[in-house]
Amino acid sequence: MGCFITLYTANTAVFYLISFAVILAAAYFKPFLPILSGFICGIFLVFFHYLVFYSQSECDLRPKKPVIANFQVISIHSAQSPFYVKASLKSIQGCSLSILKPPLAMISVSTAQKLTVGDEVSAQIKLKPFRSVKNYNSFDRERHAFRQRLFYKGRTVSKIQIENQTGKPTSTEVYRNYISTITTGSQLQWLYYALLTGDKSKISQQNKQQLRELGISHLLAISGLHIGLVYAIGFYFSKYITRIMRIPVSQTRQINSWFMLIGFCFAATYVYLSGFAVSAVRALLMLGCLLFIYILNKNPLRWRTILYALTLVLIIDPFTLLNPGLYFSFIAVAIIFLVIRSSLGKNLGFYRRVIQLGLIQLALFIGLLPLSLFYFDGVSTIGLLVNLVAVPIISVIVLPFLVLYSFLSLLLDLSLLLYGLDFVLNYLYQSIMLVPKQWRWLEFAFVEFNTLVLIYSTLLLFLCYPYRSFAIIPVLIVTFDWLLSPKSTFQLDVFDVGHGLMVMLSEENKAVVYDLGPRYFGRYDYIQSVLLANINALKLEVIATIVSHQDNDHIGGLHSWNENGFGATLKYFHPHGVNARCEPKLLKIGNVSLTSFSMPGDNNNDQSCILRVKSGEYSVLLTGDISAEAEQQLITRLPDLQATVLVSPHHGSNTSSSQAFIEQVRPKLVIHSSAYQGQWQFPHPEVVKRYQDRDIAQLSTADSGHIRIKFYNDTFLVESAREHESYWFEQD
Repeated sequence: MGCFITLYTANTAVFYLISFAVILAAAYFKPFLPILSGFICGIFLVFFHYLVFYSQSECDLRPKKPVIANFQVISIHSAQSPFYVKASLKSIQGCSLSILKPPLAMISVSTAQKLTVGDEVSAQIKLKPFRSVKNYNSFDRERHAFRQRLFYKGRTVSKIQIENQTGKPTSTEVYRNYISTITTGSQLQWLYYALLTGDKSKISQQNKQQLRELGISHLLAISGLHIGLVYAIGFYFSKYITRIMRIPVSQTRQINSWFMLIGFCFAATYVYLSGFAVSAVRALLMLGCLLFIYILNKNPLRWRTILYALTLVLIIDPFTLLNPGLYFSFIAVAIIFLVIRSSLGKNLGFYRRVIQLGLIQLALFIGLLPLSLFYFDGVSTIGLLVNLVAVPIISVIVLPFLVLYSFLSLLLDLSLLLYGLDFVLNYLYQSIMLVPKQWRWLEFAFVEFNTLVLIYSTLLLFLCYPYRSFAIIPVLIVTFDWLLSPKSTFQLDVFDVGHGLMVMLSEENKAVVYDLGPRYFGRYDYIQSVLLANINALKLEVIATIVSHQDNDHIGGLHSWNENGFGATLKYFHPHGVNARCEPKLLKIGNVSLTSFSMPGDNNNDQSCILRVKSGEYSVLLTGDISAEAEQQLITRLPDLQATVLVSPHHGSNTSSSQAFIEQVRPKLVIHSSAYQGQWQFPHPEVVKRYQDRDIAQLSTADSGHIRIKFYNDTFLVESAREHESYWFEQD
C-alpha cells in the first residue's frame, strides 16, 4: 500500500491525509503496527528507487548546442541510415549519470558505417529531454518512456566513432532470428513469433486492433501461461530422463525439488531469450515464490503467495506499478484463486472441470472489466466466448506444439506440420473476423482513476465478510460526487498537437471541430490517437467541422478525418469544399452560438476562417493564422470583438497579435497552440510581452499540454493535461 499511495499521490493532500490516518490507527490499534511499518517501507522504497534509478541528472542540455556522448546500441529501429536506435548512455559531456543503471535515449544516427546491437559509439549529439505531446484520454508517450527509463532523445551531428564493435549478435537476437526463420511462410507467423519470443514487432496495427476487439491480446504477452508451460516441460522432461535412466530415488519430495529447479531453469532461460520482457520477469518471480513456498513444506495456493510475489516485484522496482500489465496479472491470479479455492484437493470430474473453466473465464471477464474500461475505454463484447475457445487451444495445443517444434526443428524439417496447424488456425481466425466490428467491441465513456480505485475498493470490501457492510461507502462517495458536481454550459478543448492547431467545442453531447492538426511524413497525424480518442471518451457527436485554411499544420489530419467517416461534417461551413474559404454561417447548439466569417487577403493565412463562440456572458475567438493586417480589417468590420478566451493568431507569431487587436479583444485568457522547443520558437517573446503588459493570463500547449476550459453560468474552470495528468515524478 505504501508504494501505491506514494507513487500516485506523493506531494498531494491525499498522501498526507492517508499517512495521518495510518499513523493514527497504528497509535490506537496494535494490529495496525505491521501495516504502518509496511507503509513506511513502501514510501522509502519508492523514493530510493527514484533517486537512484529514475531521477535525471541536472544537465545543461540546449537544443542547438551539441554535447559529446558515449552510448551503447540496445536496439535498432531502421534498416538504413539514418539509423533510429535505442541506446544506453554511458556518459554525457558535463553530466553525471547513474553507474548502476544508465539512462536510455532514442538517437537518430547518420552514418555510412553498419551499426549492430552492442556497439559502443562516441559522437557529438544534439540531445534534449524526452518529451511528447500530452492530451487527455490519449496514450501517454512520456509515461511509457519513463517506465523504460527512456529520458532523452536526439540526433548525431558529427561523424561517429565506433569504439567497440561487437559484430556478433546477442543470444536473444540469435534466438529471434531462428524463430523467424523456422516460421517463415506461415500465414500467422506474427502470432507464432510473438508467442515464442514475446516480441510483438511483427504484429501489424490492424492485427493488434483485432486482437484487442476479440479480447485475446493477453495471450501474446509472455505471462504465467507461457512460463508455466515451459516450466512443466522442464519438470516432466527431467522426470522422464530420471525414469528411463533408472536413477534410484530415496525421497520423492527431495527429488521433486530437483525437478522443480530444472523446470525453473528452463523457464528462466526462456525469459532470458525473450529479452527479459516485463511480463515474463513478473511471471517468473511469481513462479519462484510459489516453488520456494512449496519447498518450505507450505501450501503455495494461498493468498500469502500472491502477496509475497507482489512484494518481491515491488522491491525490485516499485515503478512497475505504472505498468498496466501488473494489475491485469495479479488481479487475474487473485480471481482464479477465488474461483478454485473451494475445489482445491478435490477430484472433480471432466464436466465439472469444464464448468469450472467457464466460471473462471466469466469471473475474469467481470473482474477485469473496470481495468479494461480504464485503460482501453471499452470492452470486447465477444471476449468471454472467444477466450473460452482460444485459451484452451493456445495453452493445450498451439503453445506446446510451438515449443516442441522450435526444439525439434534443430534436427528435423517439420515445416509441413506447422503449415497444417497454420491452415486450421488461420481459418478459425478469419471466421471469427467475419463478426462485424461493432459487435466485437463496445466503447464506454472514460473511467477516471479515482473511480477505478473506488470500484476495486468496493469489490474488496464486499469479499471481506466482516467488512461487507462498508462496501456501500465507496458507492455513496461516487454517487454524491456525480450528483453534486456542477454541469458546464459548454467546453473548449485545445489539443496538444505540437506546431499546429486542433480545437473542439462541445455542449451536452454535440461537438464542433475547428482545424485538424498537422500530418507528418504523409502518414501520421493526431486524428485517431487524440481527437477521436476524446470524442469517444466523452461520447460526443460531431455535427460540424471547420478548416481555417490550407496549411498542413491546420488541415493535415483531413485525410484521416474523411477516412473515419466525418467528411460530411465539413459541408455546413464549407459547402464548396475545403479549398474554398468558409461561408459566413450561424450555428446554434443549445445555448451556444457559433458564427463564422473570413477576411479578404492576399494569402492563405489572412483568409483563415474566423470562428466566434458565445454563450451567455462568455465567448471564445478562434482566428487561425491571420496577420496584423487581417486583424486590422477584422477590427474595422467588427468593432465588438471582446472575448473571454482567445486562441492566439498564428500560434503566437510576432506577425500577429498587434496591440490594437489585443486592446479590441481584451481577453481574460489567451492560449498559444505551439510546439515545445519547436523550430519557430512560438509564442514569440514580443507577443508574450504584449499580453503581459495588459495583465492577460497566458497558457501554451507546449508547456501545459492539452488545455480544457469548462464554462459554467457564473465562472469558467481551466484544466491542463500536464497539471492534472502528471504525477510528482513527471512534473517539469
